[in-house]
Amino acid sequence: MAKLARWQPITEVERWFDRFDRLFDRMISRFFRDLERDFWGLDWRWERWVPAMEVSETPDAYIVRVELPGVKTEDIEVTLQDDILTIKGKRERSEERKDETVHFVERAYGEFVRSLRIPTDVKVDAVEASYKDGVLEIRLPKSEESKPRRIEVKAA
Repeated sequence: MAKLARWQPITEVERWFDRFDRLFDRMISRFFRDLERDFWGLDWRWERWVPAMEVSETPDAYIVRVELPGVKTEDIEVTLQDDILTIKGKRERSEERKDETVHFVERAYGEFVRSLRIPTDVKVDAVEASYKDGVLEIRLPKSEESKPRRIEVKAA
């Protein structure tokens, strides 16, 4: 005997929105890609990869984390110039798929660049970067002057 599943109208609406989003994204990216090629003679990919980034702050440092799954350490470059932190890199396809037909792809490959202006209270000579489990972490230590310090309040 077949089991009955409760109909979830919200789930059905979400599926339609997801389908519409994917269709719209493909349509717009093709339009602009073709427009670039036709008018400027460029073959620029609008489906560029932009890794997710998170910036947080502790009392001692600013911390930048960038999700870079599948990127080799040697393919990551971090530079700091004129208060601009730049992260460059590339993710390449792992292998040729001769016996496979790919039906759906959401992963992006190729080069990426992310830049952000850092606060002026960073000790630039003490910046450190580490890469573990597909996450790049950049620690930007604050200068001593900018760290919070307790000021004693005296009775008058």
